[in-house]
Amino acid sequence: MKRFLDNTLGKWTRHFFFVLLRTYYGLFYNVSAAGKHLLQDTDGVLILATHVSRHDGPLIATTLYSTKRVRPTVHYDEYHNPAQWFPMYVAGAVPMSSPKSWPEERRAARKEETLSKIHDLLGQGNSILLFPAGKVRRQPEEIVAPYLSGVHEILRAEPDTPVMLLRLDGLGKFQRATYDLFWSFIGRKKGRRHVSLDLQPIELDAGLELAEFNAELERLLNG
Repeated sequence: MKRFLDNTLGKWTRHFFFVLLRTYYGLFYNVSAAGKHLLQDTDGVLILATHVSRHDGPLIATTLYSTKRVRPTVHYDEYHNPAQWFPMYVAGAVPMSSPKSWPEERRAARKEETLSKIHDLLGQGNSILLFPAGKVRRQPEEIVAPYLSGVHEILRAEPDTPVMLLRLDGLGKFQRATYDLFWSFIGRKKGRRHVSLDLQPIELDAGLELAEFNAELERLLNG
């Protein structure tokens, strides 16, 4: 029943949100996307993206929507926020992490459950969007903490999973802001902010130790 509702009512609701978000981003952002066609012929892709602003998740999902449905991963606080839960649920977002106040065994069980769900979704051909740094950057470059293990564990369990790197530019606090003249007809000098998405396949060696793996991932994100 849940799958039936997702393929009917859920599909229509997702398309409604897509139209709203595409309209919003079309009015205020000039978005270009290189390489998104590569998703059409590849199923079960793990998309690793830079995290430059709070717009990243909806902007990426909306931009890629007509090419491939993307299931974003989000922090549990955002997923369970009453103001965001419904669109997150409809989008099929996967909540990550857990409250630090939980006992360690409960946190470990939640992590195992989350990773299992991600593996199931990838096995069903879904594309998963994950931000390896875990949070919006507060400095010019991405920093992947040595202890963050999600990407490493996913690829160690399923080393044949195709991986793509997605770099966002023009949207973040530490990135150059360039505008077109879209709103010049009403006398505004600044129009839509230019934002670019660059998607490309990469290879990661999950056989590396976690800290070394994260250092390589950090290098790729900032390359």
